[in-house]
Amino acid sequence: MNFAAKNLSILFLLVVTGCAHQINLTPPLNTLDSDNLASIAKSVGYYISEQDRAKEVETPGGGGDKVKYKPYSDLEPALKHALANIFSDVHSVPSLDNHDFIQSNNIAYIFVPTIKTDSSSDSILTWPPTDFSISLQCRALNEAGATVWETSVEGKGHAEFEQFKHDFSLSARKAAKEALLKLEREISKAEVFE
Repeated sequence: MNFAAKNLSILFLLVVTGCAHQINLTPPLNTLDSDNLASIAKSVGYYISEQDRAKEVETPGGGGDKVKYKPYSDLEPALKHALANIFSDVHSVPSLDNHDFIQSNNIAYIFVPTIKTDSSSDSILTWPPTDFSISLQCRALNEAGATVWETSVEGKGHAEFEQFKHDFSLSARKAAKEALLKLEREISKAEVFE
């Protein structure tokens, strides 16, 4: 297939309209690594409810179409990786009330994320979003269940056709990467975790 025909077939796939197209927010995990983070020898957890994991969201794409994705499920591997970049041990906590699990794993803090997303596109011909935003609010609970720290960060991602034609989720992945890198920095400089 020659270059023009290949681009034409890609454009045809992108122009198909009238539905919500599946994308994924997970950024490449190695892009979340940084040498400038604190290294804290503590075991921590994160909590995402099963209801949040299963939650599917639809936001606008281009050409009048929408995109759909599972923000908590998609971002869970990146959140775990970001925490593991700072803390020596990271666990998925099955329930905030599961004190046996928390104690047996010596979990000092539990991080609880709240994720909001939005997307848009300046294209009337292609459905992948050219712009994506992620608002990530995160609080940390101590062993007693009290909130000891919280922050809000935002990530924005932009991708044009030439960039996203090989990765329809590119603007979303860029937004996720920016939000998680900001979260890492906020956690790393928080004195409460030292």
